[in-house]
Amino acid sequence: MAGFTERRGPLSSGNPVRRILKDLSNLGMAYDDMIIRNSRAVGFTENQMGYTFNPMGSDADDMYSAFAALSLTDTTLKKNISIFDKDYERKRDQLRTFAVQDEIEDILDVITDEAIVFDESNYMAYAEYNGHIAASIEDEIGDIYNNIYNYFGFNDAVQPWNYFRKWLVDGFLAFEIVYNDKQTEVIGFKELDPISLMPGIDPETGKKQWIQYKGGGAKERKLWDSQIIYLSYSQVNSPMRISYVERLTRSFNLLRIMETTRIIWAVSNASFKTQFIIPVGGKSKTRAKQSLAQLMNSYREVVDFNYESGEIQTNGKPMMPFNKEYWLPSKDGEQPEISTIGGDGPDLGDTESMKYFADKLKMASKIPFSRFDREGGNTYEMDASGMMRDEIKFSKFIERLRSIFQEILIKPVYIQMCLNHPELKNDVSFKAGLGLKFVKDNVFEEMKEMELQTKRVDFIGNLKTQLSTMDAEMTEIPYFDLGFLVKRYGGFTREDIKANDRAKERTVLKEEGYSEEDIEKILLGAPKKDFEPEKGGSDIEEDPLAGLG
Repeated sequence: MAGFTERRGPLSSGNPVRRILKDLSNLGMAYDDMIIRNSRAVGFTENQMGYTFNPMGSDADDMYSAFAALSLTDTTLKKNISIFDKDYERKRDQLRTFAVQDEIEDILDVITDEAIVFDESNYMAYAEYNGHIAASIEDEIGDIYNNIYNYFGFNDAVQPWNYFRKWLVDGFLAFEIVYNDKQTEVIGFKELDPISLMPGIDPETGKKQWIQYKGGGAKERKLWDSQIIYLSYSQVNSPMRISYVERLTRSFNLLRIMETTRIIWAVSNASFKTQFIIPVGGKSKTRAKQSLAQLMNSYREVVDFNYESGEIQTNGKPMMPFNKEYWLPSKDGEQPEISTIGGDGPDLGDTESMKYFADKLKMASKIPFSRFDREGGNTYEMDASGMMRDEIKFSKFIERLRSIFQEILIKPVYIQMCLNHPELKNDVSFKAGLGLKFVKDNVFEEMKEMELQTKRVDFIGNLKTQLSTMDAEMTEIPYFDLGFLVKRYGGFTREDIKANDRAKERTVLKEEGYSEEDIEKILLGAPKKDFEPEKGGSDIEEDPLAGLG
C-alpha cells in the first residue's frame, strides 16, 4: 500500500522519493523540529505517562512510548489522541447508541446543518488566503482545493455533512492522504479508525510519525505526519470531553428519567384496581403463609419500559390489562370483602419539572432557545437590534467547530502547495494564511453583516468628504483615496475586490462595443488588440472636441 514508511520498494529508506514525505512530516515547519529537539523539561502529559527521559537520547528503552508522550506536548498538535483513552472504544459505542435518540438526533441535525451549508455548486466552503500572495499562486490554491474537494467525494453534498456529524458523535476523525507513485501529487484519501493511530517521533530525524496498530504484527504501519489527517474535538472544548455528544448525556439522561417515571406512574395507575380480602382464619399459620405466597406470585406484575422503542411491557408482554384484581387473605375476617383501590400520584398537568430538565438539555446543546420554539413561528426582526445574544454565541461556537474541521481540506491543500513549491515548506506565514470561507445561510449572520456593511459605507463616506486638502489653486482635494478606503475599511475580501474589478472591466469593454464572446476571451487574458469592436456597439457618443485640449 502506498505511503507506508516501512515497506520495501519505492518507499524504502534508500529511495529519494521517501524523503519527500519525510520532509513534509511537520507540514514543512522546521520550527516544530527545533522545539521537539531542544525541549528539556518534562511536560504535563509526559509526566502523566511516566516519561522522564530525553526521547532523542540513547537511554530510551521504549522509544515509541516516549515519542507518543512528546507528540502530545508538541505545540502544534494540541489535540487529544483516542488511543491514549483506555475507555474510548467502549465510550464511542455508547455515544453512537446514545446519538440515535430522537432529541439528540434533532440537536445534531441542527448543529450540522448550521455548520455545513452547500451552495448551488455543491460546495460547502472555498479556499482563501489571508495575506499577500501572487495572483497566479492564489489561483493555483483554488485549483488544488477543487481537486482535493472532489477526491474526498464532497461534491455529492452529502459526504462532508456525514463526516461532520460523525465527528460530533465520535470526537475523532482520521484519514490517510494517498499520493501518486512519485509521491508528488495527492490523488485520494482513505478513512482510518482513529483508535488505531498513535503519534510518535522518528528517532533518526525527529520528525512526526504515526504508528498504526502498534504491536499488531503484520498490521503495524508507520506513516509520516504528511500522510495523516487527524481531527480531535478536544481542540474546541475541554480536553476532558471527547465529543460534542458527550456534553449532552447528563442533561438528556435526567430528562429521560423524569419522562420515564411519569409514564410508568400514569400507566400503572390507569388500570381499575379491585381488592379482594379472603378469610383464612381456619388455616394454620403455615398454610396461611403458603396461600398468601401463592396469591402474591399469581398477581405479581413487573412493568418494564423500553427506552428505544417506547414500549411498555407487563410480565414480558407488550399489553397491560385494563383492570387489576388483588386477592388477599384475612385471618380475622368472616366473609369476603370487595373494594376498589385508588391512588393519587403526581399532577401530570404540571410540566414545570419537565420544562426545567428540557431547558438544561437545550442549554447544554448551545443552540439558541428560540430555535426550539415550535409554536412561536420563529419570526425575526430585520435589524441587529432584534438579534438575540444567544444567536451571536451560537455563531461563534459554529465558527470554532469549523476552524477545526477545515483541517480535513486545508492540510492536503497545504501539502500539495509545498510539493509544487518547495520554498513554501518553511514559510510560516503561508501556512497560517490558508483557510476556508464557509458558505452560510444563517439569517442572523446576514443581518449582522448587512448592518456592519452599512456602517462601514457611512464611515468611508465621512472620511472621503470631511477630510480634504488644498492644491496650489486652492481647490479642495479629498485627503484619502476612495480605493484605499474601500480596501482598508470596506470589509471586502480579495475575491470581492477582484470580482468588482472584472465587472467594471466588463462594463467598459461592453461600452466599447466588444461582443460577449470577445469580452470573455479578453478577461481571460487574451490581448485586447486581437479583437475588433462591433460597429455601433457602443451607446456612448464620442465627444467631437475630445483631444483638442
